[in-house]
Amino acid sequence: MFLSKFASKKILIASACSCLAVSTVALPLSLSLFTPLAQAQSRRVRYTPPSNLGTPIVSTPGATRSVCETTEACLIGLVPDLKAENAPVPQTISESPTFYFLIPETDGRGYFYLSEADSSLPEGKRVYRTSFKVKSKAGILAFKMPTVKGASILKLDKTYVWKFTVGGLTDSGTVRGSIRRVLPSPNLVVQLKKALLPLDRAALFAQEGIWFETVQTLADAQQGISKKPEIVSEWNDLLKSAKLDRVLPYSFLKGVVLSEPTSERTSPPKQSYVY
Repeated sequence: MFLSKFASKKILIASACSCLAVSTVALPLSLSLFTPLAQAQSRRVRYTPPSNLGTPIVSTPGATRSVCETTEACLIGLVPDLKAENAPVPQTISESPTFYFLIPETDGRGYFYLSEADSSLPEGKRVYRTSFKVKSKAGILAFKMPTVKGASILKLDKTYVWKFTVGGLTDSGTVRGSIRRVLPSPNLVVQLKKALLPLDRAALFAQEGIWFETVQTLADAQQGISKKPEIVSEWNDLLKSAKLDRVLPYSFLKGVVLSEPTSERTSPPKQSYVY
């Protein structure tokens, strides 16, 4: 009798364990704790620098994206690391791309210059310049290039060098870089039509080596009423990958600088930028 009861208990325990095992295996994969992580990894914005095959790879003399001599906010261009010799030129597909800069607390003027990189002149043939008043706390400034009479200043498949200077700082500084406008690939055009979420679009731009639209897409997505954690996370990761960690603590300044080109023979226009 005792053995019979003992055997019954063993069978009952074995049956319970068997049910537990079956239940565990039968759990839907969507409930797995690893799925959100896998999804996040599959949508991660990973910038792939362009190869620039068949195009001149520019190493601008004295090019620098950062003027940092203190631990506080300083003037930084939000572009990929330019220290490497013959670094690939950051690309845009826009006729009027937006540039982003971290600026310290400022009460002065900003000056933006654009020149052709393949000119015989030492600093290139200047094709555009503008200035605007900057009175602001430290933060990320957005500057959007204009079109002139409906035409883009940036010609397709042509490399340009830009320079941005802010006067009125404790230590006035200048940052420089390069930019190249290209046509989006047919595959990118198709994929962008299907991508409705900012994170998906940013990922597409990044994998195609389109730096300026990658940054703008993530920046615009943070301008709404509420910031989605995943957008902020991808923004932070992009800055870290480009060695722009010093920008991480700062938020975007309100509005975008919009300006028109200035003739080389006239004084800069008096434009204001209010935060």
